[in-house]
Amino acid sequence: MSGDESISEIQKFFKGSNVFVTGATGFIGHVLVEKLLRTCLVSKLYLLVRPKKNKDPQTRMREMFSATLFTRLWDEQPDFIDKVFLIAGDCAEPNLGLSAADEEFMVANMDIVIHCAATINLNGPLKHTSFINVRSTRDLLLIARRMHRLKSFVYVSTAFVNPNQPITEEIIYDCHMKGDALINLVENMSDSVLNSITPECLGSWPNTYTLSKCIAENLVKEYGQNMPICVARPCIVTFTNEEPISGWVNTMKSVPGLCLGVGLGAIHVVHVDPNVGAIIMPADNVANMIITAAHHASKTRSKPTIPVFNYVPNHMAPPLTYGQSVQYVIDLLMRNQLNSEKQIWKLSVYITGSKVLFPILFFIYHYLPAYLVDSCLWISGKKPRVTQIYNKMNVMMKDMRYFGVIDFKFDDRQLQALISSQSDKDKKLFNMDITNIKWEKYFLNTILGIKKYILKDSEDRAVGQKRHQKIMVAYYVLSTIIYGCLLYLSYVLLKMIFPIN
Repeated sequence: MSGDESISEIQKFFKGSNVFVTGATGFIGHVLVEKLLRTCLVSKLYLLVRPKKNKDPQTRMREMFSATLFTRLWDEQPDFIDKVFLIAGDCAEPNLGLSAADEEFMVANMDIVIHCAATINLNGPLKHTSFINVRSTRDLLLIARRMHRLKSFVYVSTAFVNPNQPITEEIIYDCHMKGDALINLVENMSDSVLNSITPECLGSWPNTYTLSKCIAENLVKEYGQNMPICVARPCIVTFTNEEPISGWVNTMKSVPGLCLGVGLGAIHVVHVDPNVGAIIMPADNVANMIITAAHHASKTRSKPTIPVFNYVPNHMAPPLTYGQSVQYVIDLLMRNQLNSEKQIWKLSVYITGSKVLFPILFFIYHYLPAYLVDSCLWISGKKPRVTQIYNKMNVMMKDMRYFGVIDFKFDDRQLQALISSQSDKDKKLFNMDITNIKWEKYFLNTILGIKKYILKDSEDRAVGQKRHQKIMVAYYVLSTIIYGCLLYLSYVLLKMIFPIN
């Protein structure tokens, strides 16, 4: 790619640009940063990074780029790191925690801004969620309005930003709370008062996450007028499909966490409607969508309306339900003998969307065994921990339930038009179209990715098989004991009821 004739339209747009990204250390952020550096010919990439868990931003960046995801980039462009610069900040702080010098540097030098940062804790405290998801968006918009060279701003929202709509269209819906009013509220009220009024603040939104994203979109509409700006709305983001490697993920929340739990035999009850469509999208396709949207936002608009793109599989991918997703994982594991050396118990899953049945089954299949294991740990002088793990899992499933039992409807005509607007080169380089995705192959790569990148299992499958065989022996021995005890108890009860003379 020596001359501009050999590069694509989107690459020309990014070539030589200074790009600022928030949320780079998150899941989507990792995949987006890798693609920007490997494919987009940027001049410099500036990442907003905060200290975390006693690690300074430089340490976090080194850890980030040591991930397997960046292996291909290191191989193909070993000097890419010279393009990466850190800007210390924190989206939970006013003005993103930027120093005055860094803010003025950004105003003078940034060409493209991609705001990915967000807390995805669905029912997180209103104050913390508002600081990160709402105030940071307003403050970054105010900074971007002063940027002399700005040619594109992408706000990364979520397809579930308006779950109270019968069909979510590609528009910014009005919200009953104004962004500035909410920011003023959370800045001046105590946590206890805010927690007490949160249900009233939510209105018809199911949780603080979706409400905060809707309010943030309204701030984009308010402060983004006359700016080259757009809103990207990905749905549930899952493992990479093809680029730069298949089956990569660095988060165990949401669907990735469920896949891991099911695969290890740790999760036996899943709180979703098996017949509801799975609204998921591979992370590499999401990164391609955000990059393509950034290019689109730079174009002169015929209407003042800010472009919005619902990136959902509804009208693209082959049909897939949550029930099928879980079944793929189980069938592929058993058929291909892909057992993990860290397997916990026998694979078996009951799927239900019932509010009544789920807690009963969760107690029987999760809490009862957890109490038993923790009792054994306590007796042996070790700290009980299994019940605590299932407490967190129970909260996660309750949070996710809303998105797993409703058949959401989306309009994605603008997203389809965005795909159509790509040149042939860009369709290959920045593929968004998952029409031809093979879900079975995708879930196979997902399982292999979990084993390799999360569990770090041995490549020798015999190790996992030995573990599986031991677990199955333990399962059948325990089952024999339990059923034997039940039969004996039944025999004793029958003798009491019908005594033999």
